[in-house]
Amino acid sequence: MTKESSADLDLKDHETGLLDLLDSLKHLERKFNLENRFNLFEAINMARQEVRHSRFLAFLLDPSNPHGLADRFLRAILSAAIGEHPTPHISRLDAAIADLSGSSVHCERDHFDVTVEIPSLRLLFVIENKVDASEHKGQLAKYRVRAEARYRNTRFLGCFLTPDGYEGEDDQWGAMSYATVATELKQVIEDASPSSEVQIAVQHYIQLIERRIVASQALIDACRSIYAQHRSALDLIFEHGHVSGLDQAYEMFATEVQPATLRKTASRSTTLFFVYESWLKINSYPQADRKRWTSTFPVLLWFEVLNKKMILRVEVGPFFDPTLDRAKFLKRFPENWIDRKVKSGGKGVFTRIKRASVSIPEDATSEDLCEAMKKLWADAKPWNVENIVRTVIESVQIDAATSAPPTSEANLL
Repeated sequence: MTKESSADLDLKDHETGLLDLLDSLKHLERKFNLENRFNLFEAINMARQEVRHSRFLAFLLDPSNPHGLADRFLRAILSAAIGEHPTPHISRLDAAIADLSGSSVHCERDHFDVTVEIPSLRLLFVIENKVDASEHKGQLAKYRVRAEARYRNTRFLGCFLTPDGYEGEDDQWGAMSYATVATELKQVIEDASPSSEVQIAVQHYIQLIERRIVASQALIDACRSIYAQHRSALDLIFEHGHVSGLDQAYEMFATEVQPATLRKTASRSTTLFFVYESWLKINSYPQADRKRWTSTFPVLLWFEVLNKKMILRVEVGPFFDPTLDRAKFLKRFPENWIDRKVKSGGKGVFTRIKRASVSIPEDATSEDLCEAMKKLWADAKPWNVENIVRTVIESVQIDAATSAPPTSEANLL
C-alpha cells in the first residue's frame, strides 16, 4: 500500500468543505445574477465614472425621453429624496399627485451634476453625485446658495447621491445611496413594462450598481451567511487562491514583451517586483539581504499602481555584506539614473535609481495595466537596464578581485 503524501491528505481534509462552498456560491450567483456575464456598462468601463452615471440617470429621469418609463422614475427618486431630506419644502404626497410630465432635466448645468426643474411644484431638484470622491469642503453649501440665487422663484431640494448614502456637510441637502437607486429602478421596470431594449439596459445598470458600487442588503446577508457556514474553506481560498489584476497584467506583459527573460520575485496588491533572468546567472554577484528584499540579487525592477498612474522603478536594495561600499556602488551607475525625488547617495539601504510613469484609467482592468506596462517598457528601452546593471555588477567583481591580497606560495601551504 502506497503511503499517501501530505499534499493528498491535506486535500482530503478540505475537499468536502470546498465542494460545499462551490454549491453555495453557484446558488448565490444564480440568485443575484453574479455570473461572469456581459454587462454593457462594464464594457465601457463606467463603474466609477461619475459623469457617465449622471448622464444615464438624467436620461431616465427625463419624462420626455424615449425610455417608456414616463415620469415613474422621476417620481420614485423625488419621493425617496423627500423622505430622506431633514427639512423638505414639499411632502411626498405633493410629489405623488403632481403632474411631472412638464419637468426638464439637465446634466452638468451650473456645475450641478443633475438638475430637474419641476414647474408644477415650483421646485428645483438638484442631485450632486459622488461615486468615489468625497464632498469638497463647503461644496454643497456653495451649490445651494448658487441655486437659490439663480432660481429665486423656485424651491430648492438637494439630494447628495453616494454609494453608501452618507450625509454631506450642509444639512439642507438630503442623502441617498445607490442602493436606493437600484431598488427604485427595479420597481419602476416592473410597473412600467418598457420595451425589451430598455429593460435590458436598466437591468444591466442595476447589475453594475450591485456588483461594482454597493451591494444590496439581501446580497450582503447572503454573503455573511455563506461565510459563517464555510469560513474554513473561504479562509483557505483567501490565503492561497487570490490572483490580483496586477499579477494577471504582468503575466500577459511578460509573455508578450519578454518571454522567458524575466522572473517575478514577489507581488502585492499594488506592487510587483521582478528581475532579468540573466542577472541571476552572473557568477558571485553581491548578495542582497533577503530579510528585507524579495530577491538575492541586489537590483530589482518593479511596477507600482499609485494615484491613477503605473510606475516603473529600478531600485538597489540592502546588501547582505555590510562592508560593501554602497555609495561607491551607486556611483557606478550613469549620473542621470539616480531618482533624486526619492533617495540619493549611499546613506540608506534602499535607493531608487530610475523611474518612469504613465497614466492609467481610474478603474483600470488587467488589460489596461498590461498596456501601461508595455508602454513603460518601451519608454525604458533607452535605459539599457539589463546591460548597465550587468556592467556595474561585473565591475564590482573586478574591483574585488584586484583588491584582494595576492596569493603567495606560503599562503598555499
